[in-house]
Amino acid sequence: MAKLRKIAEELLRRYPDRFTDDFEHNKRVLEELVDAESKFVRNTLAGYITRYVARTRAAQKAEAAAP
Repeated sequence: MAKLRKIAEELLRRYPDRFTDDFEHNKRVLEELVDAESKFVRNTLAGYITRYVARTRAAQKAEAAAP
């Protein structure tokens, strides 16, 4: 699993504008970018990327709202 996390982080570094906080959208993007070995691998990557993007956006909103 740690290897998949590193792959997801690399994809986020290379294509930051392609991913959103929508799991289904991220699955479709990964189909284009990665030759995933299985549905499990693709879904695991999409799930990690989705959670990462959602956490990042929440943190940015919290910073913007802070006085």
